[in-house]
Amino acid sequence: MYGEKSAMNTNYSIIRIQQYLNGELGKDEMYQLEREALDDPLLQDAIDGYRMQKEVSHRQLSLLQQRLAARIAGQANERNAFYFGWQRLAIAATACVLMVLVLVLLWMRNYHMQPKATEKEVKVELAPSEEVTHIHAEDVGEAGFDAQPEGGWNLFNAYLAESTDKLTVAGKAELTFEIDAEGKPAAIQSIGTTDALLLTEMQQLLEEGPAWKGTKAKITIAVE
Repeated sequence: MYGEKSAMNTNYSIIRIQQYLNGELGKDEMYQLEREALDDPLLQDAIDGYRMQKEVSHRQLSLLQQRLAARIAGQANERNAFYFGWQRLAIAATACVLMVLVLVLLWMRNYHMQPKATEKEVKVELAPSEEVTHIHAEDVGEAGFDAQPEGGWNLFNAYLAESTDKLTVAGKAELTFEIDAEGKPAAIQSIGTTDALLLTEMQQLLEEGPAWKGTKAKITIAVE
């Protein structure tokens, strides 16, 4: 449709040019054509070209008209093809950029979700400490040792049973000690080899425990 319209306009211009050169137009029409030629260099070139021809037939004009129309149509097609080519290229470039951005975001998300190689789970299992659940004391019954706990051995062993949370090691020890003026064990010593920590804890229990009566004691204490 554009080509047909261009051909009609070109045909009309060529006829007007021929009439203008032949003096067949009125003054107003000639003036109008000259003003159009000032604004349209192609029209001015056509007028100058036809003026140089001595004889211009309608057949020659028709051929020129076809060539001119084809040239105008070709320029329009090239312009449209160039515009749409760049438009498609811009769309493709935008799509590529968006795809790259999406891939980068996905990679960053997966990278942060993965545990780092330097991070390691360290499980530390502490060996359970030996739990003391039973303690018992009794008199050796040897001559020269007359001290006894006030309230009897049952009351004294009940005190020891309530104090098992103060003991951290198990074992058995034979102890001798004197009774001071306040009825408390003093100069507590072990007979034979006894764990140092166990001896310290037993000494603490005797010193903090019930009062004794008598002068000197020899007992055994078993911690299990």
